[in-house]
Amino acid sequence: MMPNPFTVPDRTPADNRPLCPWETPAHDALYAPVDHSEDAYNAYVTHLREDPDLRQAGKVALITGPEGCGKTAWMHRAAHWTRDFLEGRYAPLKVHIVDLTADGRPGDDTPTRVRHVVSRLLDELEFSGDFSAGELEGLDKRREDAATLYPYLSRVLRAKSLALLVLLPPSELVDEVQQYVRLSQRSLLFFCESSYDSVAHAASSLSASGAKPVAHFEVGTLDESDGWSFVSHRLALAAATGHAVPAIDESTIARFMRTRISGRGRTTIRELQITCEHVLDSAIRAHSSSITYADFTEYYAAKAMLS
Repeated sequence: MMPNPFTVPDRTPADNRPLCPWETPAHDALYAPVDHSEDAYNAYVTHLREDPDLRQAGKVALITGPEGCGKTAWMHRAAHWTRDFLEGRYAPLKVHIVDLTADGRPGDDTPTRVRHVVSRLLDELEFSGDFSAGELEGLDKRREDAATLYPYLSRVLRAKSLALLVLLPPSELVDEVQQYVRLSQRSLLFFCESSYDSVAHAASSLSASGAKPVAHFEVGTLDESDGWSFVSHRLALAAATGHAVPAIDESTIARFMRTRISGRGRTTIRELQITCEHVLDSAIRAHSSSITYADFTEYYAAKAMLS
């Protein structure tokens, strides 16, 4: 069967996990320059290049924007680049990415959430194989007090020429992000994400006494032109590999985007990805040679009947 250019490698239509190029390298080419994500990514790269030595100072990077705008995928991309950049520049430094993005505790207070992250982080470190029984025991003794655990972890990391990039669960509270700024230590970089305006608005003040402010980056919802930027990007990737797919023209996508934005006030990269994947999948199964606006309306009509 004809391949679907909107199906993400190592994912199924029911698996909506974000792009993760450090885990699946083929994902790296799938990032499209939409919803200001490319500007935010380039700003992050510039920021880290200007002050790259994680061994000398811990860092916190905060990405904010509405729900479904690709913040987690952005963190995975930034972490992937950071790992390769730091390992190339500071060999023999070894950089581990620890993905805790699915380990959120919605509704819990900050202390509970911080303790949960510590517990999950220690689980991941135990299975990494890079720490001795004595080092793991030392970490475990401090699991109830993050303020003593992270300095101890930092010393262990530096002694072993290791660094950690920790991708945190989504943050609901300004105080939670502030806590990670306080906890940041040498050889540790915390990536935080939040969909809450209160966190985004407070970003400029999220710094510990005497420390640099948190590095803040923003993504947003899609505008009408972003729809075709995303679709044409995926179609170009398919064409480059010699795969023929049902034709989609720019006017069809523009009409779809206008309708979604005017009807709902916004649309996101997550919604566009899921919609295009399902519409193309139906067209491929039906052996259609082209996609029309009616195909999009039929998808939403069927979705409404099933919900």
